[in-house]
Amino acid sequence: MEPVVTKQFRPLTATILALGATLVMGIVDADTFLKHGEAFVSAQTGNLVVGVVKLVTAGWQAAWTNGFVWVGYFIGCLVAQGLSERMSQGNPRRQMRWLMVIDVVAYAAIALFQQALADPWLLFLLGIVAGYELTTFRQVGGVAINNGVMTGNTKNLATSFYRAVFDHDRVARHRFVQLISVLITFLAGCALGVWLANLAILDVLWVVCGFKLLLLCWLFVPAAMEKPIV
Repeated sequence: MEPVVTKQFRPLTATILALGATLVMGIVDADTFLKHGEAFVSAQTGNLVVGVVKLVTAGWQAAWTNGFVWVGYFIGCLVAQGLSERMSQGNPRRQMRWLMVIDVVAYAAIALFQQALADPWLLFLLGIVAGYELTTFRQVGGVAINNGVMTGNTKNLATSFYRAVFDHDRVARHRFVQLISVLITFLAGCALGVWLANLAILDVLWVVCGFKLLLLCWLFVPAAMEKPIV
């Protein structure tokens, strides 16, 4: 009897992709905040707060870029949802590989033309990629996690901690581990982004592109896939 190929990735692979996206978002957010007008491309709560503060204190000329980033993020989420519903539905491996290829190509294109782009357009395009990434790669430990919103994750972390400790809820304990891993990964990404932003010899977007390329290569490694059913 021939083994049945499931055409699925292991749950660990989805977790690696989601945590990879979270790390990248921390890196890029730190870089854009420091170097591109105090704007975030993934942390839209912070981006909108900064935008409103700019609007009230300095006028719309200082604030409109933050709104432009929000529009880009919104478009990226729409694109990711549409592609996920229509691309290679019968073959999850092929679907995820193509979605990752698009991600890598998008980062490479932005990195290649970043010097020619005005800050608002650079942030807008990075916002699109951020929305795309955080809609596509968000499975941690088999559960969908909002890996771009640390405010909600912190609230869920606290409630999961309570249920795990005081109610002895095993599911909540698992959820707590997932959420703390996302939070730590995002903070590590922010710290790495600050470090990279201060290194003139390394360009943040090219570093991110290389990291995403490594994740794409992982999708072709046998260890990333479910074993055939005999």
